[in-house]
Amino acid sequence: MMPRFLRPSAVATTSAATLPAFTTRLSPALVRALLPFDLVIVPGLFGSGEDHWQSIWLSLFQAHGLSARRVEQQDWAHPTPEAWHTAFAHTLATARKPVLLIAHSLGAILSVQHGLGQTPTTSPPSSPIAGALLVAPADGTYHQGPDAPRIAAFMPPPMQALPFPATVVFSHNDPWLAPQKAHSLAQSWGASLLDAGYNGHIGQDAGLDHWPLGLNALHALALTSHTRPQPLSA
Repeated sequence: MMPRFLRPSAVATTSAATLPAFTTRLSPALVRALLPFDLVIVPGLFGSGEDHWQSIWLSLFQAHGLSARRVEQQDWAHPTPEAWHTAFAHTLATARKPVLLIAHSLGAILSVQHGLGQTPTTSPPSSPIAGALLVAPADGTYHQGPDAPRIAAFMPPPMQALPFPATVVFSHNDPWLAPQKAHSLAQSWGASLLDAGYNGHIGQDAGLDHWPLGLNALHALALTSHTRPQPLSA
């Protein structure tokens, strides 16, 4: 069975009301949908700078009184599974509500591995994961640039079904993820698939600002996840 697709009109039928363009004000409907969760931002290789949509979202969420935090790594440029999974697990352990993961690139792979219990370390007790927005999962076996070896220890991406709802977001010209691999990952993970157009790796260089399409996808995921929080596998 092919993965279910999400289009902007299907994610939120009132997308203009959900987040008007060129504003930093979240709609009351979106805030209500996110209130039951701890929102955990999971950056990828090199972290997320101030112009990255993840950083902009974190500021927006906190400004609206939502519970939101970011996974912080000691070394963003030289990731190891042991160090990165440990930091991820400790961040989840501080949550007090079901968690919505908002992950990008290597952070998406990290989130999937953790959700499936494929970790090199013993995880501390944590809040259940209710859902995951997995943006541009990094496929180090596809990337041809010099940074591919930096994430080789995390490869290949898992291909098992996740125990919680998820949405995979992909771009047609992503140097880290082929569109056909995005389809395959979404199908294997049991996730919805959202076509983000031509936005490269959907990161800082894409200039997405507060990225309304992504917020609409997060809104839809939150509504799907309200009654389905699942514990971590590990």
